[in-house]
Amino acid sequence: MANVLQVAYYPGPLVTRARMLESRGHHVTSVLGNDEAFGLDAGVVAAADSILIGFSAPHPVRAAMIHWFKQLYPNIPVVALRFHGSESFPEADGGTVSDDPEVWLAAVANTLKRSG
Repeated sequence: MANVLQVAYYPGPLVTRARMLESRGHHVTSVLGNDEAFGLDAGVVAAADSILIGFSAPHPVRAAMIHWFKQLYPNIPVVALRFHGSESFPEADGGTVSDDPEVWLAAVANTLKRSG
């Protein structure tokens, strides 16, 4: 069972993604927005096997979150959900367009396999 830290930007997707990840056997810690993520205890973040960044905030907000995680926790893979295919997050370890849950769940699983 992997520990997945999820940063979502709206309550609905936060709950839905957490349930989907849990249905795949993952333990999920969820936070709503960058401010909550920045406020996480370092031990909580360090215990994550993967970090999932949601798609419902502007690109610069999500890019800042990815950058923060990669600067402080470079060994934890980050998966960024993209709002559309032309978005790019070079610091992320994986990413996919967000509209198909099977696709983003597979992206999380593949990132976990590569880091494990």
